[in-house]
Amino acid sequence: MSNYSIKIGWGEESLVPKNRTVSLSGQFYERITDKVETEITATAMAIEVGDEAVIFCSCDLNATSHLLLLSVRERLSKVEGLPTEKIILNAIHSHNSLSYARSNDSPQGSTLNILAKLLPNAKYEKLVSYNKDDLIAGEEAHAFLADRISEAIKKAWLGRKEAAYAPGFGRAAVGMCRRVCYSDGSAKMWGDSETACFTELEGGNDNGIELI
Repeated sequence: MSNYSIKIGWGEESLVPKNRTVSLSGQFYERITDKVETEITATAMAIEVGDEAVIFCSCDLNATSHLLLLSVRERLSKVEGLPTEKIILNAIHSHNSLSYARSNDSPQGSTLNILAKLLPNAKYEKLVSYNKDDLIAGEEAHAFLADRISEAIKKAWLGRKEAAYAPGFGRAAVGMCRRVCYSDGSAKMWGDSETACFTELEGGNDNGIELI
């Protein structure tokens, strides 16, 4: 039996740029912020057991990308002992968080650019008037996020100390699947449920969450 103890460290950093506006990711139209309703953060947990380690970082973003992960690992490469190859990023898939698209960052591709290709003759209206000089986007937004996420991970790694863990069980409301099922056996994303052939929403609701 192993005599290794477990060490855990935590770190958190705000992902809200001060005195700047951002373009919110998650819809098919442009949304520019005018206030901060709820702080968005990067929360990191570093776990070390003997010679093994892993660092998880949960980001309040619509999605993460491989390029963002590489940027974070590069920034942390000089932190002594930190195994950058063991860093794992994930996103909570918020539809109200900043867009950080880069030219080669395909998972975060601009929805406006996608729509322009699909509907080349359509006209798009900006819903909010803003000064572009105040907007943090593209390469600058990518670098801002990489810096903040790296800082959260660094705090977690340097702050690890002996800890313990235990199983638990919690509850959280989870939305039903958005695929609508019909009597002919077909299913459609965001399908019409107000028809005679509607049978059910695909999948069920399980609000239980197993915890550590």
